[in-house]
Amino acid sequence: MTSAAGPPKIALRAAIVAAALGIVVSLALLLKETPYTLVAFMFVGQPLLVIAFLLLAFQAFQDLRNRGVL
Repeated sequence: MTSAAGPPKIALRAAIVAAALGIVVSLALLLKETPYTLVAFMFVGQPLLVIAFLLLAFQAFQDLRNRGVL
């Protein structure tokens, strides 16, 4: 993950953690379908995946701007 631009940013690490937690909640719903796992997926899993996407997109945009591509 280390590149010429320096060590990975905190936003990138947070995106990885949020995506991993969102996937864990999604897998819990896939393995055992109960009302509780559905609620957990709807109110915790999906927002975590959206947050992960937004953080990754933000980090990619900043990286492209710093390299002079954008």
